[in-house]
Amino acid sequence: MQVEATAAARAVVERALTERSGLLTITIGTGCCESTAPFLYEDFWPGPDAEPVGEVAGVVVYAPEYLRKLYPGNQGATIDAIEVNAESMSVETAWGQRLILRGHGLDTGNDDTSCAVSPRTTDSFDPDDPDRPGARVRGQMPEALRAMATRRTIR
Repeated sequence: MQVEATAAARAVVERALTERSGLLTITIGTGCCESTAPFLYEDFWPGPDAEPVGEVAGVVVYAPEYLRKLYPGNQGATIDAIEVNAESMSVETAWGQRLILRGHGLDTGNDDTSCAVSPRTTDSFDPDDPDRPGARVRGQMPEALRAMATRRTIR
């Protein structure tokens, strides 16, 4: 398996190299929710069966054995970056970016309808309805969570 990167992906990783002090790695095929999406981690051990399959701006890309078997020889995918408001443990999401895979039969960045939800229709609009789409969360965080460092979405 051989993984390559676009200029956009290299720019994201280069930014991480300047803003993070730990060892950066990229893993694919290990995400719990996003399956094969690339993850850019700081100070992360990729796992016992992960092996290097490429690099992006000098940062090693690792893939587990099951995924490497699917792409024999020089076959593989391309890591790209898109602008998106996403939550993930991957470093770049704090900057409104997300690494994605592109390749033969695979393009995780162009399906805008994959999570589409039909709009809720009502006869009247109640701005105080907490169940309406886009309603803000009301109340307070539990005391134990208030002191935790969390990432805030900048709009």
